[in-house]
Amino acid sequence: MQAATSTTTPGAPARAAFSRPGLIGLEGGDTLAGMLHGAPVAAEGELVFTTAATGWGEILTDPSYAGQIVVLTHPMVGNYRIDRDHLESDRVQARGLVVTCLVEPPAGDGLSLAQLADEGSIPIVSGIDTRALTLRLRNGEPRRAVIMAGEDAEAAVARARASARWDAVDHVAAVATRQPYEVAPVGDRRGRATLIDYGVKRSLLAALAARGLHITVLPPDASPVDVKAQAPDLVVLSPGPGDPSRMTQQIATVGTLAAAAIDGGAPILGVCLGHQLLALAAGAPTRRLAVGHHGGNHAVLEAETGRVDIGAHNHEVEVVDSPALAVAGYRVSHRDLNDGTVEGLAHVSGRIASVQFHPEGAPGPIDAARVFDIALERALA
Repeated sequence: MQAATSTTTPGAPARAAFSRPGLIGLEGGDTLAGMLHGAPVAAEGELVFTTAATGWGEILTDPSYAGQIVVLTHPMVGNYRIDRDHLESDRVQARGLVVTCLVEPPAGDGLSLAQLADEGSIPIVSGIDTRALTLRLRNGEPRRAVIMAGEDAEAAVARARASARWDAVDHVAAVATRQPYEVAPVGDRRGRATLIDYGVKRSLLAALAARGLHITVLPPDASPVDVKAQAPDLVVLSPGPGDPSRMTQQIATVGTLAAAAIDGGAPILGVCLGHQLLALAAGAPTRRLAVGHHGGNHAVLEAETGRVDIGAHNHEVEVVDSPALAVAGYRVSHRDLNDGTVEGLAHVSGRIASVQFHPEGAPGPIDAARVFDIALERALA
């Protein structure tokens, strides 16, 4: 009898070797069985799903995923190696990863997804119907969960129910810098930016530096006096994780900075969490979305031009379009075309602008990267 011929393409990714049985315990009472990879540890966090088809290294190291277990809707992941230069911070920030099919990439430079998870001391659970799980999350499934080894469903559910709620934890303090530092511009220096770090991504710093800005990065507890001492041409309020409404000190600081900008001081650009803090400082409320925005394919409408950009999103909280915004001099500059979420604000003075999405992408399109160019023009005017 002739031996069977292998149909495997040389150099093609192979299904990752299963490590050990495990499960996801859900706060609502169910468990999902799978196989564990990565670090041999348990993980607790709130489930969020992302529609991104690539960018797994960027996702796992994005500080905005602190406290969360990420569910990837794409059916197969892991088929390419991850370049360390593409990581968004110096460590893995997500608590865990849930996938349908995890594969091993061809040999070469860089890390496999499982290796990155192992380095970051988080587990990956595979063999889960992530699209079915996503539908459950969209339909209101309670989000607290635990990934753990073994088959003790009762213990897993109990642990999920006892875990901390995402919006009850100060995630910013865990991910932001504690000491100021500098980022040099790329090429000729055109101006100075002072960025308050609530959980900044490296790609955002790179986007600013690429436009000739010398950046001073300050810790999240920086005061208005600290910012003014840098004599910036532009103040940037960074993205970050967690519920902004609990950040009382930062809201007060942003309010003072906004008043100074309106009065002719350094203009302000807020991104994601920075956008939310500007709204709260103006007296507008925020609230948690029923379904968070995570992925690289959200369509955003720019109100003034009618232009639609497809961009990267990663947020659980939205700014409520309340009368307080107009009273404070803001108009809604961008809206999400899927659900009408406020995706940007602009102040009548022309000195303050903010976006809820990520114009720096990583992962995701950079259709709206001109947000940085506009901010630079305003700063150097």
